Parts: sequence; C-alpha cells; structure tokens
Amino acid sequence: MNIIHALPELEEGGVERIVPMYANGQSKLGHSVTVVSNGGKLESLLADSVNHIKMPIHKKNPLTIAQCAVHMASFVRREKVSIVHAHSRMPAWICFLVKKMVPGVIFIYTAHARFHALNHSTWPIGQADGITCISRSVMESLKNWLPPRKNMRIIYNPLPGNPIKWRGSGDKEKKHLLFAGRISKIKGLLMLAESLKLVKNKNWALDVLGDGPLAPRFKELALESELRDRITLHGFRDNVTGFMSKCDLCLCPSLDEGFGLILLSALMSGTPVMASDIPATRELTSLTGENPGGELLPPGDARAWAGAIERFLEGGLSPSLGLALKLPAPDETVRQMTDFYEETLKRH
Repeated sequence: MNIIHALPELEEGGVERIVPMYANGQSKLGHSVTVVSNGGKLESLLADSVNHIKMPIHKKNPLTIAQCAVHMASFVRREKVSIVHAHSRMPAWICFLVKKMVPGVIFIYTAHARFHALNHSTWPIGQADGITCISRSVMESLKNWLPPRKNMRIIYNPLPGNPIKWRGSGDKEKKHLLFAGRISKIKGLLMLAESLKLVKNKNWALDVLGDGPLAPRFKELALESELRDRITLHGFRDNVTGFMSKCDLCLCPSLDEGFGLILLSALMSGTPVMASDIPATRELTSLTGENPGGELLPPGDARAWAGAIERFLEGGLSPSLGLALKLPAPDETVRQMTDFYEETLKRH
C-alpha cells in the first residue's frame, strides 16, 4: 500500500508521537509511507524510509485548506496513494477534499480525543470510509453522532517500548513532583498551580516538562507568584521517562483526555501518580492498594487536588494505580491499523 498520514504539526504531544510510530512501522512492513504536516521538533522521530512533506495543514483558513488539498491530491494521483489517514480535524477536511478529487482513494480518520462539540468543523469525520478510536471513551463520544453501522474500531495506543523502573528522588528534605505534557488549558496545569498555592507551606518542588500555547502565561504566573522558587520550567524534553523515574509523584490533572501517554508511562513504571477522574483515565486504570478512591480526583477542582497532595506530602496517602487494560506492543498496534486499512479497501 501507498499511505499518507496527515497531522497538523510534529511539535509535541501524544498524536505527534503515535503517528511516527505508525509511519515507521508500516514502512518497515514494506509499505510506502508519507507524513504530511507543518513540521516541528519531532520530525526527528521519522525513519529515513518515511517521506515527509511540509504543508500548512494546521491552519483553519478555508483558502489554505483548499490549497493543501489540491497539492495533496496531485501527490496522491502521481504516487498512486491508496490510503489518506487524517489524525485531526483540519487534516480531515483536507483528506475529505482529496477523496472528492481522487475517486478511489480511501479516507481513514483516527479520533485521538473525545468530542464535546460535534458541528460543521467535524463534519468530514462522518464522511470517512473508516474510523479508529484510541479508547472506548473516545468511541462513546462519537458513536451517537455518526451514521448507523459506520466502519469503526478501537485501536488502543501501545505500551511504551522501553518502560523505565521508578526509583524516586531519594530526597529526604522535600518531595519532587512532576508534570509532563502539552501546556494547554485541557491539560490542567493552571489549575494545578492554584492547588499548589494551597500547600505552599509544605516542602515540595515541581518540575514542569513541556511546551504549548499557554507556556508563556504559565511562566509568567509562576515567576510572579510565591511559587517561583518551587517550580522549574524545563520546556520540551525528550527524556521524560528519566525525570519520571526520579520523581516522587507524577501529576496528571487533565480536564479531558483521549488516552493519556504520560499516565500510561507512569503506570508501566510503577511511579506514584494522581490523575483526574475522567472517562479515559477510568478506562485505563484500576485502583490498587489500601486507598481506593484516593488517587482519581475531580478534574479542575483545585481544593480537592490540594487536599490530596497535602495528604501525600504528610505521608497519609500513597497513590497506587494499576493498568486495567491489556495493551498491545507497538508492532501489534501497527499490524492492527494496517489490517484495518486492508479490510476497508476490500469494502470498497
């Protein structure tokens, strides 16, 4: 098969790491694979055998969308591409238009996040020949909106390839907390900062790994608040697992998630973790130990998070979460997706 994966950028995030995994794995299986994106620091994850075409497909401008669709359709015709696979809403519009311009090409969409507002911007998703969802909670958010008997399947994100073993900081003076992820509203970091203000009299330090649209605002808030000496902003880091192995508690305060790669890494490593009580987290985790109910916290509730963090710092709470699902290895995930392509091609 000749395959295109389309995503907005290759900057930072779960989608930006999963797409190279699919592209590299399918190339290794002998398929011709091209990734179309606006580029970014994670381009380095793409194997030499994977072609990368840089286009501004992250933009919402209708003229830009149309221009990108024309360029992609030209490539699809020339290279005899059989699958165009979109991993976000704007690329979905482009892939939908490509399908209209090049009859016979198969349009696949992967839903990496739950949908709360299904409107004209998400309309092309319903026109896809096949849809995969990265969790059951994501599928539940879509299924009532899609046409009956839509060709859909859950393909979970895989287990980390090289899980680390948690050791802890070993610091007897203070607890080292960790937040890792895209710094955006949905990830809950601003709420976490408010909760930490409520436990400022306790001995802790927070490492923040990541970048994103709210990074400047968070940096400003951190520097101007009484927490400025307690929070270290590291920006984007490739070695998240190294930090995770040495932290005392990993904090996952997302307001919503489709899956949660950072949470998965923490669960696999045995790192103590506090996470928001949201559908994807409940699907991914099981409560263990002697403190059931103490680890999944109300999303966006700064006081509830502060109370749980305070109990942890005082030794009254030992967050213990286990992995509830049997997740595939990366090679198996790639095989599942490639099989889905082949089955969808046969339907058409």
